[in-house]
Amino acid sequence: MIRRALKLRKYLDRVLFEYGREWKEENTTSRGTLKSGKKLPRVLLDEGKLTDNDWIALERLEKILQHYETVVKTLEGDGQVRRRRHGYEGSYGNIWDVILGMEKILEMLETEKREADTFPEPEQFRIGVNLAWEKLEKYYKSQ
Repeated sequence: MIRRALKLRKYLDRVLFEYGREWKEENTTSRGTLKSGKKLPRVLLDEGKLTDNDWIALERLEKILQHYETVVKTLEGDGQVRRRRHGYEGSYGNIWDVILGMEKILEMLETEKREADTFPEPEQFRIGVNLAWEKLEKYYKSQ
């Protein structure tokens, strides 16, 4: 969903702009005030809009979640050796790959923690990364 929103960002911005323009035309008087009983829809309120920092945060989160997706897709399989692309023979879903996948994600989370200061809201981001790291470490240690 995040990936899709990032891909369609300019179109989403355009739809909201057009909707806001049309809504204001229909619901304002000739003096520029709102007609009685009309309230601005939530989607048009400033606190409901995504800021540039929000979009940056979504891009960063998509990058992090891409690592999880890669690991999960790599672990999907039945462990059977098969011919892969470019003549490679290998298997996916082997139990020993789980530890390697966890290590890859833990390393990525460590990197993200170190780079948190470059994030628009570093403290909030750091909390999220720390919680993800703690949860993964719990499973890693129970292996």
